[in-house]
Amino acid sequence: MIIYYTIMVTIAHLTEKLVSEKPFLQDALYRRLINYQSLAENLKPEIERELNKKIKTSTIMISLRRYADKLEKKYIKKIVFGPECDLSMKSKITEISIKKSNSIFSLVPKLFEIVDFDDGGILNFTNGNYDISLVTNEKYKEKFLEILNNEEIIEINKNLVVLSFKYSKEFRTTPGTLHQMTRILAWENINILELIETMTETIFILSEDDSLRAFKVLQNLIKN
Repeated sequence: MIIYYTIMVTIAHLTEKLVSEKPFLQDALYRRLINYQSLAENLKPEIERELNKKIKTSTIMISLRRYADKLEKKYIKKIVFGPECDLSMKSKITEISIKKSNSIFSLVPKLFEIVDFDDGGILNFTNGNYDISLVTNEKYKEKFLEILNNEEIIEINKNLVVLSFKYSKEFRTTPGTLHQMTRILAWENINILELIETMTETIFILSEDDSLRAFKVLQNLIKN
């Protein structure tokens, strides 16, 4: 009996380990979207290699069901965003990535002078440890590049979209808010090129091709 219990614990441990290494699989298990038998058969060869012995598929299925129950108790619950949240989208956006230097900070005020914020202009300046990202309207690109002439340009991405998710400041202290948004975008195979956060806003920089799908899934998140 003790030996059987030890084997069950080991199988459960290996099952949880294999599933937790694949976040999307873990999420699908939590949401009960997984066929237990199919997943158990998929995991079986690797668990058998680890234990160096044959095991029953049904034993792994038991471990999967128990793990799903455990996830349900500790998993981040779905956050209700509600009608106070708002989405907005701007197209014809360019991202300029620049190698970080001491001289670039003296140029930033000149860049801000170019942008007409009253006319819908945007300029997001992200200061990383090794490089700097500038996100602005396509129409300002050439003027920006003139000012940045002596800086090392790493990459220029055109035909981008800024998708802004606006919410109340209370969400800043709610665990899982960002996870909820990025997770549904990942499920739709939407790539986030850059992510910018303020007190009441999460800004996604996306390719133009992904923008409409991203808007739709985030809008459904608010509605649901």
